Order: sequence, then structure tokens, then C-alpha cells
Amino acid sequence: MVVFRTPLSGYSVEFSPFEETKLACATAQHFGIIGNGRQHVLEVRGDSEIREVASFETRDGLYDCAWSEENEHHLVAGSGDGSVKLWDLRAPQRLPIRSYEEHQSEVYSIDWNLLNKKTFITGSWDESIKLWNPMEDKGSLQTWREHKYCIYSTIWSPHNADQFASASGDFTLKIWDVRQRHSVHTIRAHEHEILTCDWNKYNEHMLVSGSVDKSIKIWDLRNTQREVGVLRGHNFAVRRLKCSPHNESVLASCSYDMTLMLWDTLLDNPLINRLEHHTEFVVGLDFSIFMEGQLASCSWDDTVHVFRYK
Repeated sequence: MVVFRTPLSGYSVEFSPFEETKLACATAQHFGIIGNGRQHVLEVRGDSEIREVASFETRDGLYDCAWSEENEHHLVAGSGDGSVKLWDLRAPQRLPIRSYEEHQSEVYSIDWNLLNKKTFITGSWDESIKLWNPMEDKGSLQTWREHKYCIYSTIWSPHNADQFASASGDFTLKIWDVRQRHSVHTIRAHEHEILTCDWNKYNEHMLVSGSVDKSIKIWDLRNTQREVGVLRGHNFAVRRLKCSPHNESVLASCSYDMTLMLWDTLLDNPLINRLEHHTEFVVGLDFSIFMEGQLASCSWDDTVHVFRYK
């Protein structure tokens, strides 16, 4: 395990889809409650070192970040002031090449389209979801307003370039198609706020959700009257979920209980690892798509960890 210490609290971490050693981490001052932010670009050197190769300062905290799927030098992040920043790592000035300022509250989720590669989506505490294309100068391409409370997660399907999912504090998961003005499916997934969701990378019908109720639920979109599985083990809210890009039955979760857990849904006892390397809320995690068994996590303890699991 290698560790990088950030000056601010970590909120989101994501490996580059182009370079196996590079990852991004979005951070916020004072746990994201008030203060500025910083977007880090890090490089992992073997099993012993992480170094910073670039950073970008913002006037408000950053809550999520995503690499472009089309341009290896482009990176976007969602800010507490409602703006969305797009940076070019090659730019001589450490200023965003775009600053989108349509959201009226914190931008808590941002995700780049894996298949279309040209667009990304954002979810905000202003209860709206917006679709963007950096090549378009006129602002967002589309806005959806159906959720009745803060939106915590917006995630593109890895199987359908027009489809994405969202998770909200209104207790629902919604499935969307960018060609439609309204959501195509709504799931009353939990009886508490839903903070995170992700798609299974191998099964187009399978989605997972994590909630303030401390549970992880597994959904089959062909029949959502009831979840097909429930994973329990966290002691506080499940903050973020990621399905493995290498194994259909493996997923990772992190929580306000300061742990990161690995699960294999095919096992009778699905919890395969409980990691306690952080000393504060764990709010960001990601699987490497290049190196099977490699994960990154970030926390309010001001650290980024990159490690391997078996």
C-alpha cells in the first residue's frame, strides 16, 4: 500500500482510463463544509511512491471528478459553488479551460460517458441532472428535474451509450435515456437517502445501490419489485460503490464507518475483505481498469491510498 497526503479532505478518486499509473483526486477544505478546493493529479511509481504531477486550485470545495474518455489530458470536477470545472493538463496556466455555472447548488456527482466518450453528466443538490459536451459552447445540452431531493450519484451505463442511473436523497434510483425527457424507470430502492449507485460491468440488467440505512442492494432491472440481494456489514452510511471491471461478482464499498469493504456476491459469506487503513470517513474509491486487484481510496483523513487486494 502506498499513501499520498493531501492538504485537504479527499472526496473522490479516479484512475485514468489512458495511463495505468495516473489517478485524480478531488478534495475540499474543512471536510467540504466551507473553504476552497484542490484537484490533484497523481502518479503511482511502483509499490513505494505516489507523487503529484499537477494540481488545480478552486475557490470552493470539490466533491467529484472524472477523466475524459476522449482526451487523456482533460479532467472535470464538480464544485460546492455549483460550477463544473474542465481542465487541460497541458495548459500553461492552472486555470480551467471551461467553467460551467448553471447548477444552483453543490455539484456532487460527475461521470464521463464510457461509450459515447463525448459527453458527461452532473448531479447536483439543486435536484437537477445536466448533460454536457465540452465541444459545445452554449452550455448544457439537456436538464432533467424529477428527483425531489439532493442528487448524490449519476453514473453512465457501461452497456448503453444513451442510458444512465441516478441516486437521490428522495429514496429512489432512476434510470434515464438521454433521448427521453423523463426517466424511463424509478425504483423505490431504500427507505433512507441513497448516496451511491453503480452498474455491473458484465450484466446490463444489474445495478447496485448504497444507502444511509447501511445496506447495499443488488437490483435486476427486469424486475425491480424487490432487490435480488442485500449486503450488510457497514456500521454507518454507505458512501460510494464501485463494481469491479475484472470480475462480475466483485464490488467494493466505502463508508462513514471509516472502512472499505470488498464483496463477492457468489459466496455464501460475500464479505471477502474489510480494510481499516483510514482514520476518518472514507468517501472515494476506484478500481484500476489496467491492473486487476488494484484499488484507490480517499478519505477525510487527508490521504489517498493505492493498494492491491487478493
